[in-house]
Amino acid sequence: MSSRLVVLPTSRAGWGLLIAFIAVVAAGIWPVIGWVNRSVLVMGLPLLVVWSYVVIFACFAVMLIANRVLARKEREHD
Repeated sequence: MSSRLVVLPTSRAGWGLLIAFIAVVAAGIWPVIGWVNRSVLVMGLPLLVVWSYVVIFACFAVMLIANRVLARKEREHD
């Protein structure tokens, strides 16, 4: 039996979560950070700090949604 290196989603929700996760990761890497790294203050904080908080909370939200989708699918299969 061969093991797959990458497991692809099988549902529309799975694909949506994969795309959301990739978008969050992309938001936290250098090219995007370079666009956000400006000398602008938002609510008294540098824009880069605010962007970092946005990325962290977006990652939390995507993982929370993914856990709920997985839990719902497990309940359907039981």
